[in-house]
Amino acid sequence: MQNSFFMQQAIEEALKADPNKVYPNPLVGCVIVKNEKIIGRGYHKKFATNHAEVNAIKSLEAPVKNADLYVTLEPCAHFGKNPPCVNAIIKSKMFKKVVIAVADPNKKAMGGIEELKKAGIEVLLGDREKEAKKINQRFFTFFQKERPYVILKYARTQDGFIARLDGSSKWITEKDARRDVHLTRSGCDAILVGRNTIERDNPSLDSHGLGRDPRIVILSSKPLLSTLNVSKKNPLIFQKLNEKHPENNIKIVLDNLFKENVQSLLVEGGEKTITSFINSGYYDEIHEYVSPKKFNQGIPFFGGDFKKIRSSLELVSEISFSKDIRKTYKKKCLQD
Repeated sequence: MQNSFFMQQAIEEALKADPNKVYPNPLVGCVIVKNEKIIGRGYHKKFATNHAEVNAIKSLEAPVKNADLYVTLEPCAHFGKNPPCVNAIIKSKMFKKVVIAVADPNKKAMGGIEELKKAGIEVLLGDREKEAKKINQRFFTFFQKERPYVILKYARTQDGFIARLDGSSKWITEKDARRDVHLTRSGCDAILVGRNTIERDNPSLDSHGLGRDPRIVILSSKPLLSTLNVSKKNPLIFQKLNEKHPENNIKIVLDNLFKENVQSLLVEGGEKTITSFINSGYYDEIHEYVSPKKFNQGIPFFGGDFKKIRSSLELVSEISFSKDIRKTYKKKCLQD
């Protein structure tokens, strides 16, 4: 059997975990192979508990010799909530080869590959690397680009408007589509909006009990009214903004959020804020909710010319709700 078959099994192990439970760690899976047969499996189930490699070793019915270990991410070499996984692998004296899908981008955790080699264990790197990165896009974006993974979200009417002429947008979509947004919020570290959206819609910006609430980030050139819903939630407010060139603010905001350990950011608008992110190039994904409703007149998304950026996007999924549709786009090139 080829290495890629066993690594695919390790990836499937990783996907058994709930991302919200392992956060801020990535999804990691592991399988142990002897005589071309999988004899042990494990995945990282929850933050501050055993990592995938340790769980796979514990799943063995009995100790073995000269086995191969397949893992989706380089075994950690540092003391965090748990001892280094690489130590458990070496001390077990069960493995002659370790196959790793992708090296760890976290400088604090890397070093496992070298430790394994020093111990005389053969190391192969890069098996199903693309797939292993894909299941942890937010993690890799955070450490490699030193910024959060950015999702832009907006809802539009069938005739292309994201708000009425007065800027209000309640409610373009129905309850089931809005519930989907709340689920997305629960999977993000922070949610960002502009002051105009806050003052016009007075949203709560929480997950509505569907999971953890994201930290609230607001772009505002002046203080917020204390009566607003978000004012009671200790939002992070960026006030020193370049009004003439708002896209120049985005890099500053993302740099600060990186320092705050925000791995993922959901940008919910309004039109000016989302357009600033698009013009800056600092985004990875777009969630477009399309409603059958019509406003006949209003504020169009991206000046009404979505075709300008469509060529740089790939439509990766469409999900239908009772009346609305969510289209998910990803940038074809994820380089900033």
